[in-house]
Amino acid sequence: MDQVLISAAINKMIPAFGWMLIHSLWEGLLFAIITGVVLMLTKKSSAAYRYNLVLLLFAGFLLSCVFTFILEWNNNAASGALKPLLPGNGGTITPALFFSNVHGFKQLVKTLSVYFSANEPLLVLIWFIIFLFKSVKMMACLVYNQQIRTRQVSEPSEFWVKTVATFAEKLQIKKAVKLLQSGYIKMPVVEGHLKPIILIPAGILASLPAEQVEAILLHELAHIRRNDYFVNFLQNIAETVFFFNPGLLWISSILREERENCCDDIALEQTKNKVGFVQALISFKEHEMYGSSYAVAFPGKKNYLLRRVSRIMSNKNMNFGPGERIFFICSILILSALMAAASVAQIKEYAKTGFRKTHAVSASVAGVSQKAVVINRSSTIRAVRAKIKYAQVNARLEMQSGIADITEKAEHAEASRTIAQPATEIALINNQEQLSERGQAEKDQIQAAKDQAQAKLDQAQALKDQAQARSDQAQAKAQQDELTSKARLQVDKKQERLIVNEQQVRLNQEQAIRNKEQARLNQIQEQKNRDQVARNQEQARKNQEQALRNQEQEQRNREQAEKNREQAEKNNVSVQ
Repeated sequence: MDQVLISAAINKMIPAFGWMLIHSLWEGLLFAIITGVVLMLTKKSSAAYRYNLVLLLFAGFLLSCVFTFILEWNNNAASGALKPLLPGNGGTITPALFFSNVHGFKQLVKTLSVYFSANEPLLVLIWFIIFLFKSVKMMACLVYNQQIRTRQVSEPSEFWVKTVATFAEKLQIKKAVKLLQSGYIKMPVVEGHLKPIILIPAGILASLPAEQVEAILLHELAHIRRNDYFVNFLQNIAETVFFFNPGLLWISSILREERENCCDDIALEQTKNKVGFVQALISFKEHEMYGSSYAVAFPGKKNYLLRRVSRIMSNKNMNFGPGERIFFICSILILSALMAAASVAQIKEYAKTGFRKTHAVSASVAGVSQKAVVINRSSTIRAVRAKIKYAQVNARLEMQSGIADITEKAEHAEASRTIAQPATEIALINNQEQLSERGQAEKDQIQAAKDQAQAKLDQAQALKDQAQARSDQAQAKAQQDELTSKARLQVDKKQERLIVNEQQVRLNQEQAIRNKEQARLNQIQEQKNRDQVARNQEQARKNQEQALRNQEQEQRNREQAEKNREQAEKNNVSVQ
């Protein structure tokens, strides 16, 4: 019994889950469009406000998927019934604007729906294989996060430990935050939720200026204060489940970008030094990010870095990039095509059903009118026949009364007149019936002519509707082409500006590297100069000492010469 229940539950769960995955595609596009509209409307709002709105939309998408799964489960998704892909319609996959035949469109939708229903186990199996692969990758990243907590780590100086404690108290962080230096990573990261650890690459604390290191620490502490590690982990689980959904992936990327902007604002609020913070970002730009995507890193990805620096310096939220604009426009076009397809299908079906009902009502009314005419004619004939029979009976009774011949003749004449009068009435009635029948036939002919004229008008109106539909399609295509060309031009211009900005950033980075190298060479030259001065001073001291020794030697030589002269004089005196 338990095996039967389990098998029935599995047979019911697989189709429900498969249709939930299919429905999540248009739901993701819908929430992506809403997210884009929200970001455009809140362009001047704070990063925290925008982040909260995007997070609500992200959670709304997940709840809609759960609700869809529950509905499919309750509707017995294991049956091969037609599954609507849009709420409130009979189901559509391809835009119905490109189909002039509603029946052919319905057949296409039914065929695709039957195909999905028949291949739901295969689709779910393919999804499950890719999901397992991504789950293994996620587990590997989690293992990596546990390894970097203990691999090649060392305690920093007491000064930086106290600085982190002071900043944590200032940001009202109640968790115990630990700061460690790591020789295994290249970027500052935050690892852990309940017991967070800030990992700093070894040598960064000594090589960078103090204000840049403080900006780094404040940024990472902002992630801890906002519980971003936990939210980021949930994001990665959702991305692992809906890896095929472009709408969800785009919303998740926007959520990460706004998260970094929030932490940047918190750090700038404390440091009040934009230049120092930007220099701290650029100083890490030349390093590659080896940290896990399940940790929260300081500089982020390359495409985020330029947007973050531009946002900090201009003090305003950035516009959509070229890729984001293309995705946003494509999402609107796809969802609009699906909704238009459903609307056109419903309108055509309603028009067809309404024409059938009107035709049936007209036919029923005509039948009732004909029946009424037949009934009226039958009742008139029956009344005339009744009058004739009544007159005949009266004449017979009068003839049998035994009245005189004159009376009989008179009564006979009266009876003849009585009989002739109904005959005349019958003739008049027949003439009236013939006239009424002719009038009715003429009316029927006139009505038939009117019906034919109305049918021609309906046919002409149908042709006009078809021509209008073709013109609408042509106009929609022209507008779509115009929008596409404008979007392409804007994308090209944006790409050119982006390339110029990237080149300028690269040139600035190269110049910064050259400046650093020149500063290092200048320091080396200064050290050499100092060494040369020291050697010169030492040589001067030695020269002075040598000069003193030379003076002493000259003094000794003079004394010796004086002694020699005295000795020579003594020798001369002794010789004499």
